Amino acid sequence: PPLASADRSTLHLSWLQPPGRLALSATNFALRFVTLGIYSFWGKTEVRRRIWSGIRIEGEPLHYSGTGRELFLGFLVIFGMILLPIMLTSFAVAMIFGPNSPAHAIFSLLLYPFIFMLIGIGTYRAQRYRLSRTSWRGIRGGMQGSDVHYAWTYFWSALLLPSTLGWLTPWRSTELQKILTRDARFGDRAFTFTAKPGPLYGRFSALWFGSLFIAIAALGVFSAGIDPKIFSPGGMGKNGQNPEQMIKFIAVLYAVLIIAYFCYGVLSAWYRSKAINHFAAHTHFEGATFHSTVTGFGLVRVAIGNFLLNVAGWIIGIALFALLFAPIALMSNAGIAPESAESLKFVAAGIGALMLIAASGLFAPIIQARTMRYLVQNLSIDGTVPLGDIAQGEAQKLSRGEGLAQAFDIDGF
Repeated sequence: PPLASADRSTLHLSWLQPPGRLALSATNFALRFVTLGIYSFWGKTEVRRRIWSGIRIEGEPLHYSGTGRELFLGFLVIFGMILLPIMLTSFAVAMIFGPNSPAHAIFSLLLYPFIFMLIGIGTYRAQRYRLSRTSWRGIRGGMQGSDVHYAWTYFWSALLLPSTLGWLTPWRSTELQKILTRDARFGDRAFTFTAKPGPLYGRFSALWFGSLFIAIAALGVFSAGIDPKIFSPGGMGKNGQNPEQMIKFIAVLYAVLIIAYFCYGVLSAWYRSKAINHFAAHTHFEGATFHSTVTGFGLVRVAIGNFLLNVAGWIIGIALFALLFAPIALMSNAGIAPESAESLKFVAAGIGALMLIAASGLFAPIIQARTMRYLVQNLSIDGTVPLGDIAQGEAQKLSRGEGLAQAFDIDGF
């Protein structure tokens, strides 16, 4: 049935903070750890449900109906049908012809375009799956289009990036966004996208030349802070081992890289805010237009907070690893047979590695909610929408989740 409204309506977007993000973070961490990562599919689903519920249109939440089982099955199918055959074939070619043989080089050359196409297909299918599992007032979303068309555009435009020194980037991102937006559906109605890449090139020019300046400045500062003699034979001391020179070299290198990365991040955020606002202003639905007020400073602020949360997750993981490993280390020095002590250390190292991997996404629910909150709070819909005319769209016959996106780690949510 159509949405319960006979007239055109002005739609108000808002954000309501979903509860229990810290408890969900701890639960997902613990269950990922004890299930060796398998629970991550169910954990991701629960995070999505809560984030979707925080997005309100006219005070009513979006509903996410995807399941962890769908995501898990999607990953298993992709692993069994694509990833495993690729790994086995690559291993077989290397064993039969040798890792440095022309046959192995040709195989690798053909493999990269194939993987690029898979990444494009995975990006499109992930979007289609999420939309098909998203509904508002009982009307679900979806996509009607070709994942191969998107993947081909993703592939050939990426090939041209090096030859254009990156200047194709605004055109490429606009073209890819156009495909995703025009293929998107809410009920039986389509979105339209009218953005052109031209308005993005001003800020992209600043980003491009700024990045070049940052790279040259970083190289200059690094050269000024390091004695060039250390690159000569014996410059690091006898056998190239001079602790003081090595420490200074590493300290200057990391300081320069961190400062350069931060400067690039600020410039990049300034460009990305323009792209987000530009794309929103040219995305239309039934006569209404989206409007975004994202700023570069806002994106940097969110990114810094998310980075600190990731660092906190790693620190907690390291602390838990230390608490686990310290008693075993003490036991190994308390008269236990060397063989047993080594076995205990090996087991502890394995458990610690799993713990650190699980801790890397410890605060993911909070990070993703912070990011979505900022985007939603700076997004509005201008104009009216004929809600009463919108009916349920064609069902998307999807029984599995975005396996390719998970396999290549390209799914932000």
